Amino acid sequence: MRHLCLAAAFVLVSATAAFANPCGFSESGRVVIKGYPVGSTTIPKDQVERLEKFAETASRRFGICILAQVDKQGTKAANEKVAKGRAQKVRDFLIKHGVKPDSIKIALQDEAVTFFGLLSSDQDDDRRVVVTHD
Repeated sequence: MRHLCLAAAFVLVSATAAFANPCGFSESGRVVIKGYPVGSTTIPKDQVERLEKFAETASRRFGICILAQVDKQGTKAANEKVAKGRAQKVRDFLIKHGVKPDSIKIALQDEAVTFFGLLSSDQDDDRRVVVTHD
């Protein structure tokens, strides 16, 4: 039983580290933009209002982190290009809505978050951008 508890604690700590803010600050606000079609960098229309509301608060902050990720489909190079494109579109959107460009950092997720990425629901969850502020 003790070994099982230690293993569970290790998995929890590992998962927490994987989701830690990659830009190096404690976050006080967050929005997750989901619903990207495969290969698309355009912010999904049903997510625009949420991102606008986030930008209102983020415009008064000094640290903004955009973490873009993709699903496990495609080559590493293609996935990196799509992730960078998503991050750039969100960055441009935030700047257009009053966020200071020098407050924004971009990070790319090395791997999809879901463990297997085999189910379509996993792939939908993995195609996202997480935006946080300090």
